[in-house]
Amino acid sequence: MMMLVKALEERAEAVADCPALECEGVELTFRQAHERANRLARHLVARGVGPDRVVAVMLPRSTDLLVTLLAVLKAGGAYLVLDPEYPCERLAFQVRDAAPVVLVTSSAIDAGRCELGVARIVLDDPATAGTLAALPGGHLTDAERSAPPGPEDLAYVIYTSGSTGTPKGVQIPVRALHNLMEAMQEHFLLGPGERMLQVTTPTFDMSVPELFFPYYTGACAVIAPRATGQDPRELGDLIVGRKISLAQATPTHWHMLATVSPQALRGLRIVIGGEAFSQKLAATLLDLGAEIIQGYAPTETTVWSTVHPVTVPEDAAVIGRPLRNTRLYVLDQELAPVEPGAEGELFIAGSGVARGYLNRPELTAERFLPDRFHNSDSDSGSGGEGGGEGGGGQGLMYRTGDLVRMRPDGAVEYIGRTDHQVKLHGFRMELGEVEAALERSGDVGQAVATVREDRPGDRRLVAYVTPAPGRVPDTVKLRASVADTLPLYMVPSAVVAVDVFPLTAHAKIDRKALPAPVVEQAAMVETHLTQSELMLSRLFAEVLGIEQVGPRESFFDLGGSSVLAARLLARVRSEMDLDLSIRMLVESPTPAELSRRLTGEEPQDSFEVLLPLMTKGTARPLFCMRHLGGTAWCYGVLAQHFSLDYPIYGLQSHTFQEFETPVDTIAAIAADYADRIAGVQARGPYRLLGWSFGGILAHAVATEFQKRGEEIEFLGIFNIDPHLTQKEDRDEQGLIELILQINGKDLADYQRPLRYEDIAEFADMATNYAWRGRKSAAETFVGTMLTDLGAWREHRPEKYSGTMHFFAADPSPVAEAASSGAWEPYVAGDIVRHELGCVHEEMLSSPRVLRQVAEIVSGHLTN
Repeated sequence: MMMLVKALEERAEAVADCPALECEGVELTFRQAHERANRLARHLVARGVGPDRVVAVMLPRSTDLLVTLLAVLKAGGAYLVLDPEYPCERLAFQVRDAAPVVLVTSSAIDAGRCELGVARIVLDDPATAGTLAALPGGHLTDAERSAPPGPEDLAYVIYTSGSTGTPKGVQIPVRALHNLMEAMQEHFLLGPGERMLQVTTPTFDMSVPELFFPYYTGACAVIAPRATGQDPRELGDLIVGRKISLAQATPTHWHMLATVSPQALRGLRIVIGGEAFSQKLAATLLDLGAEIIQGYAPTETTVWSTVHPVTVPEDAAVIGRPLRNTRLYVLDQELAPVEPGAEGELFIAGSGVARGYLNRPELTAERFLPDRFHNSDSDSGSGGEGGGEGGGGQGLMYRTGDLVRMRPDGAVEYIGRTDHQVKLHGFRMELGEVEAALERSGDVGQAVATVREDRPGDRRLVAYVTPAPGRVPDTVKLRASVADTLPLYMVPSAVVAVDVFPLTAHAKIDRKALPAPVVEQAAMVETHLTQSELMLSRLFAEVLGIEQVGPRESFFDLGGSSVLAARLLARVRSEMDLDLSIRMLVESPTPAELSRRLTGEEPQDSFEVLLPLMTKGTARPLFCMRHLGGTAWCYGVLAQHFSLDYPIYGLQSHTFQEFETPVDTIAAIAADYADRIAGVQARGPYRLLGWSFGGILAHAVATEFQKRGEEIEFLGIFNIDPHLTQKEDRDEQGLIELILQINGKDLADYQRPLRYEDIAEFADMATNYAWRGRKSAAETFVGTMLTDLGAWREHRPEKYSGTMHFFAADPSPVAEAASSGAWEPYVAGDIVRHELGCVHEEMLSSPRVLRQVAEIVSGHLTN
């Protein structure tokens, strides 16, 4: 076997002046890349690197990263890439386990964040640069290395999740990496003048072809910066702009690109693998003109062991035939070959098989078994061989844990897993490691993790915990503690506490019976949202498949995933004509924050009398009358549940403004509201809504318009009687009590007369800290309520001649149930009663009720 390093160097000499590496404007030719790698390799040898000696590498995705990995191979060592964003505990374990000779890093990495206890080479340190510049740039000879390299020497160590809670270091030898390069060239025929994308994080084994295949073939590796790799819009632009020939990624990544940047896939050769590939995605990619090859292998058999050209969607589950020097066996529980077409567990043998797990002999013996089926003349009929001899790994076969069947044409079809190891978004993990992390908490009795797909195409990791005796698990803190110890891809999107786990008839945990996580949702939003905040809240809810989203709720806390993020990007572009990036969404994950990032608008906590809430639609608007507190901001949540066809406006209290003549009777308020509404919509028919005290105003505005000869199409009032009751007729102290009750305070805690400062916090919050009037927010709101109560006390409703819709509520400590019958003297037409099955304060806060209201109102509107 030609040694891998020699093959890489011979290819570099043949295309010395061709571009080898490219990243953010930095470009290196093959000559330059190898000269840099040769100098660093000599420095590594001087620091003790040689066969089976590990070099830890912690660098940004950059040309320096690829040069460093090449240098490690040239020095005869093995690389271990460390992710600087991993928790310190995980990094420290990997360093203890692999015992690297040295850590190669740069000043751009906060390597000092974790005390790893290993000597460092800082590439951009002036002293290091000077040392390297003084070394020869030619290829190393065996005499310069500590020992001649051999095919069984380690090429790299890569950690995968462990079922006992301990990650496993997979040892990949040089012969396995060399075999992969040869096999890939047989299938992809990459060469000088072509470009391959490097987008996968180097701690994931799919990165290996991206790191070395361009070196091996004379093509150029175009390295996507980390942020670009996470943003499908930027990544699509890079693929198109740099004329990428070949790219590989997980189905999740390709789904995001197809959603956000479909133009990037036209004519692109793509390798797909790392997780299950759906027929739907296959059809999408094929329709876009992509050339698809599906690859399959566990980390333990070196990235790809099989490939299959996918030309029809029905082939999405076919993982294909073995690569060169690779053998596949489909075996039953007794490790005997199954009949062709029957299900069995897949075992892989040949040159790609790893040396086993680092420092884990028992686990190695469990997963790497003697290959008793192979001889020099033939193979078992239950599998296939890609050709050639198996090299040093032919004596072992790896037990994948994957259920497959062999098709009549010899291709292998994937069915599922035999254990609880899963792949999610391309990352393989043992659910046991997630469970072990949760069970470290003293509050947890037992933990179970599973991958759910409650919405088609939206696979997410969810964990369940039972309480330890006498303890109550805090699921938010548990999720945070997992994030402190495990990589982000292993952090559950939700942790759900249950009293006991459901069991099967065999007394095993019934994972299928575990409940779907319930998303906690915000109550009524007492703040005025800008139209972009309202639109983003609507789009968040639509993409996440939930009822509504508050302005300060995080997309990811509500269950957002990378797939759903891609859908959100596309919806924001189509509905708002704004370019949203994944990076922006991660950094600003709430509608309020994102709105400011995208539009530059600060919150418009407006106290104007006429308040535009949503003006996108072309239908006749809905005009919504404010409640007793004076603002109409609460209707912003209701707006999320209406079609975008309907513009929505709020009418607010005049007390927030400094008018020369007070507007302090219901008749004066109604006349002014009618004037302002006519300024938006010159002629009827008009659509009016009013919740609580707003119902009094809506009825009054309707009668005012009828006196003007205008038609009312819809009048809806929410749980209000036409006359002020003795219980509702409160003085200043009573109103302060009401505000405290609404905010969950116990009045027994106040053994003195109440003061404005007792409600200052709630009043400031209700204005989003935006009130700048002469009086405090608390005084202003109470003053507004006193003015409204006085106006209501003196009001004598006129008779409305149309149909009135009455939305009824159940009694609560805050408000009684109003009577639709009390309105009969003031309505000449029908009073249509709608039972909402909620209390007064839920009428504009409960997602269920808001949806019901929107459906009722919309059903009675005509255009």
